[in-house]
Amino acid sequence: MDTLGFWLPIFFLFASALVGTALRRKVRDHCLGKFHGSDVVLPNSSNNWEIGRMSVFARGIELKYDKNISEEYGEIKSLVLHPNEVDQIPYFVRPSPLEDTPQGYAWRMELKKIQNPGFVCRVRRLSLNLFNMLRDAFGQAMQTIIGAINRESSLSNVKNSDKRMNEIQSGLTELVPNAWEPILEKYRGYRIIIERKTNAGLIKESGILEDYSSKFILLRQVIIRDPDFLAFWQNRTVKKGKMHDILYSRKTSMIRHTVE
Repeated sequence: MDTLGFWLPIFFLFASALVGTALRRKVRDHCLGKFHGSDVVLPNSSNNWEIGRMSVFARGIELKYDKNISEEYGEIKSLVLHPNEVDQIPYFVRPSPLEDTPQGYAWRMELKKIQNPGFVCRVRRLSLNLFNMLRDAFGQAMQTIIGAINRESSLSNVKNSDKRMNEIQSGLTELVPNAWEPILEKYRGYRIIIERKTNAGLIKESGILEDYSSKFILLRQVIIRDPDFLAFWQNRTVKKGKMHDILYSRKTSMIRHTVE
C-alpha cells in the first residue's frame, strides 16, 4: 500500500471526479449566460408572464422575484426552471434602461462596441471560430494524447479510466461555444429580421444580431411586435425604454432577412 502504483490510480479517480464536476458546473449556453444577473420577462406554459432577476446555471435557471408572492404554502421568492422547461420557452426579454440614465448610457456604449468591435474582440472571435472549424481535429488530437498518457502509466489499469478521461475531454470541449455558422457570423453587429411563431401567427421583429448558439439567437435594440407581450407590457407601471434585448429560441424563430 506504500507504493506509488497503488496510490496513483486512487488519486487519478479522485482528481478526475473533481475536474469532471467542476467542468459540468461551468458548461452552460453562452448566449443564455449573457442574461445572467439581468431582469428579464418570459412567457410561461400557462400563457402568463414571469418577471425576475435571472440566474443561469449549467442545469437550468432561477428567477428571483422583486417581491415575495404569498401562497397558501408560504412566501414564494423565486421560480426554478429545469433544462427541459427552459428549452420550451420561446424567448426571453431583457427590457432596456431609460436613455437618460447611467444604465442607458452603458447600454448604448455596449451596443456601439458590438457594432464596431475593436482589434482584441476581432482576434478573440477569430480564434473562437478557428477552434470551432477545427473542433473535430482538436478532439482527436486530445484523445490521442490522453490515450498515450494512459498506455505509458499505471492509469491504464484503473477501471473506467478511459471513461473518466473522455468525460474530462468532453467537458473541456463544451466550455467553448460551438455554434459557428458562416452566414450568421457575417451579420453580427448588423440589423436583421427574425421570423417566429406566436399565438397570432407568424410575426417579424428586427434587431441587431449580437450572438448566437445552437439553441438561441440574441438580438439587441428590438422593437417588439408580439401583441400578447405588448398588451402585458402596457399595463406595467415600471418605466422602461421602448427597445429591448431578446433571446430567441431557435425552435420557434429563424433569421429571415437582413436589413440595409
